[in-house]
Amino acid sequence: MAVPKPAMEFYFKKSRSGDQTTDTSDTFSVSSTPKTIMDYSRGSLQKSKYDSMSPYGLAGRASPGHDLGYHTLLTRDSVTPTPTHTPTVPRRTFDMLSCSSSSFRWSDVPSPICNTSPYPRSSDMMTPPPRNHTASSSTSTPTGTTSRSSGLNSNSQTLNPHHVTTFKGKKSHKNSHFDRLSDDLILKIFSFLSSNYLCVCARVCRRWYFLAWEPQLWTSVCLSSEKIHVDRGLKTLFRLLCRDSPTVCLTVEKISLSGCSKLTDRGLFTIARKCPELKTLEIKGCALVSNAGISEVVARCASILKLDMTGCQQVTTIQPKTQAAERAESILNHGLHLPPQIIHHQQLYLQVLDLTDCHALEDPGLKTIVRNSPQISHLYLRRCVQVTDVGVKAIASFCMMLKELSISDCVLVTDFGIYELAKLGSNLRYLSVAKCDQISDAGIKQIARHCYKLRYLNVRGCEAVSDHSMELLARSCSRLRALDIGKCDVTDSGLRLLSEHCPNLKKLSVKSCDLISDQGIQAIAFYCRGLQQLNIQDCNISMDGYRTVKKFCKRCIIEHTNPGFF
Repeated sequence: MAVPKPAMEFYFKKSRSGDQTTDTSDTFSVSSTPKTIMDYSRGSLQKSKYDSMSPYGLAGRASPGHDLGYHTLLTRDSVTPTPTHTPTVPRRTFDMLSCSSSSFRWSDVPSPICNTSPYPRSSDMMTPPPRNHTASSSTSTPTGTTSRSSGLNSNSQTLNPHHVTTFKGKKSHKNSHFDRLSDDLILKIFSFLSSNYLCVCARVCRRWYFLAWEPQLWTSVCLSSEKIHVDRGLKTLFRLLCRDSPTVCLTVEKISLSGCSKLTDRGLFTIARKCPELKTLEIKGCALVSNAGISEVVARCASILKLDMTGCQQVTTIQPKTQAAERAESILNHGLHLPPQIIHHQQLYLQVLDLTDCHALEDPGLKTIVRNSPQISHLYLRRCVQVTDVGVKAIASFCMMLKELSISDCVLVTDFGIYELAKLGSNLRYLSVAKCDQISDAGIKQIARHCYKLRYLNVRGCEAVSDHSMELLARSCSRLRALDIGKCDVTDSGLRLLSEHCPNLKKLSVKSCDLISDQGIQAIAFYCRGLQQLNIQDCNISMDGYRTVKKFCKRCIIEHTNPGFF
């Protein structure tokens, strides 16, 4: 009697024998096509069709279309190889009943067989074996087929309960060495990978998927590609990382999106909402970012300490506002007047700010930034061509803790701005005014008098700087470690003064200084024996000067343009 099924056919067949009074077993077969059943009494080989170990409750091969895939094995402790054939068990019998008998009930048939659905039930699934048992069983029979094939010739066989039924089209794979590692060890290995590689590892298997998205691995997010749709990527990324908390990612402290040219204010809004503990943000070359996105980030991420906006050409200022300030400005927009002290802006705790190549930055915007960020210690304004002495004065007035300042290529800055910078006093350790051709000896002397703890000075391209400022600089700033006086009006006399008073000099560049000869370089080599880098390109230095440097400064790297030096 055939019972119609949705996707599989069950065949119930009575074993025939010569004696009608002998009880025989009813054999069930699961297949997509009927198969011939042979009687044991005739000496034929018969495989039991019912298998309690199978997830379907039946032996034989199931249709590949009904394979639910790897995710059905999530409850396993480890991924184990599966045999290619179903293990057999002694035949399961019950009293022989005719299909037409009124005493026959389908409830008498074991429940796995009575399942009318083509898919396995959760109660039919096996409990995975312990890992050590799985390893021992797999090592005992390397091929996994010898012991199982021998069981086909016996009616009673001791089952290995650790074998799992596989399906047609599924290949058994070998154990990976990673399967033997604990989750903590794998997380430790993953901690050395970048964000891009973590995303790749998440696609290997389901175990790695959950491990790769552990929030503890994502304290730093680094993405750099012009092809990435960063706004959508950040939204997806933070949705996956928001496991412990429903709305925010408390573990993310650094985000680097340098080179992601498709980043817009929408992506920055996502960062501001999801990363309240953010401390470092780098968005170099993101030209689509504007003031709105930056202000939202610094307003919501109160702990942010470093902000790198190199090449953000639309940014003109950073002005985070509190809710009270917004309400006050809305009142002002309606024609009412309020005292200035009512409008308060949120104070920032920025310590490092890089605004290099922000060509739209002007003095009012710079003044707003430094007024709201009094704790800035590192400020870089390279090639901010619209900044003048007014902006430099604002820096010296509000940023009293400033240690490093670069205004290279700010061609509108003059000695008056340098006079204001000198008010920073001994706090200033790094100053770069390269290619500011309006700066002369007067400004450098003022810096030398007041900033006596200066470690680095770059006056390359300031052609009005000469030996007069070098003398005062050498006597006042004896702690100088790096000096760049390329294209300046400095002679051998100035180099001798520097060598005598600054013996700890490590880096020196005299590139394109036409007035420097072997005598100045030899004086530097003799007194500054710890010199590590020397640039003498386009200088009138002979082989004698070169050999003197090599003799006294053993570790010095010399940059030159003379092909005869060796």
